[in-house]
Amino acid sequence: MSSHVASRESEDGSAVIAHGLLTSMSVVSAGIMTVWEHWGDLSPAKRDYLFERILAHTAFVTDALKDLTQGLPEGAVAELERMQRRRPQRPGATP
Repeated sequence: MSSHVASRESEDGSAVIAHGLLTSMSVVSAGIMTVWEHWGDLSPAKRDYLFERILAHTAFVTDALKDLTQGLPEGAVAELERMQRRRPQRPGATP
C-alpha cells in the first residue's frame, strides 16, 4: 500500500471518528442547554432521561478518546465507516 493511500485512509478514518465525537458532543450540549433553560418545566422523569443521554454520550466520547490515545485496532476505521453509511441522514445533508 502506498503512503498516499495509507494517508488518505488515515484522513478518512479521522474524519469519521471526528464526526462521531462531534455528534455526541452536540447531544451533550443540547441536553445541558435544555436542562439549564427548562429545569422548572421538565418533569423529574424527563430530567432523568436527559441526564442519561448526556452521560451516555459523555461516556462514548471518553471511551473513543481513550481508544484514540492507544491507537485503533485494525479494521476499526472500516467498521466506523460502515456504521456511518447505515446511519440515517438529515434531509439536505451531504453524505
